[in-house]
Amino acid sequence: MQRREWLAAAAVAVATVAALAACSRSDPERELRATIDSMARALEQRRPGDFLDAVAEDFTRESGAFGKQEVKRVLAGVLLRNEKINLAVVVTEVQVQVQGERARAQLRVVAAGGAGLLPERGQVWEFHTAWRRERGAWKVYNAEWREGL
Repeated sequence: MQRREWLAAAAVAVATVAALAACSRSDPERELRATIDSMARALEQRRPGDFLDAVAEDFTRESGAFGKQEVKRVLAGVLLRNEKINLAVVVTEVQVQVQGERARAQLRVVAAGGAGLLPERGQVWEFHTAWRRERGAWKVYNAEWREGL
């Protein structure tokens, strides 16, 4: 009887250690979603530097010559034009690839901005983005976007 109890206790201990190890492992999709969320919050809080931290130095847009410098210019224009910015970001699809080091994400972004209590303008965008890990952080290195419906 003691042997069975000991085996049961050992099995519980092994299962507990395995469960704790699984919980402590990185979840690339969860981390990517958190990065996307922090980018949206940075823009709403008018912190373009924090937003740009998640944009790779070699960022490109497939449909034209558009790099990180152009992203900076667009952000500056958005911030100058809108005293308040509100974003609703929905990640519609995530595909993590290459052992959690690369990913693709599709997003729908509803943006509203203006100076008063109520938004003066708004737009819906669809983004197709490509991401990679750089020094443990997700960076967007390619994106394509269009106006949403």
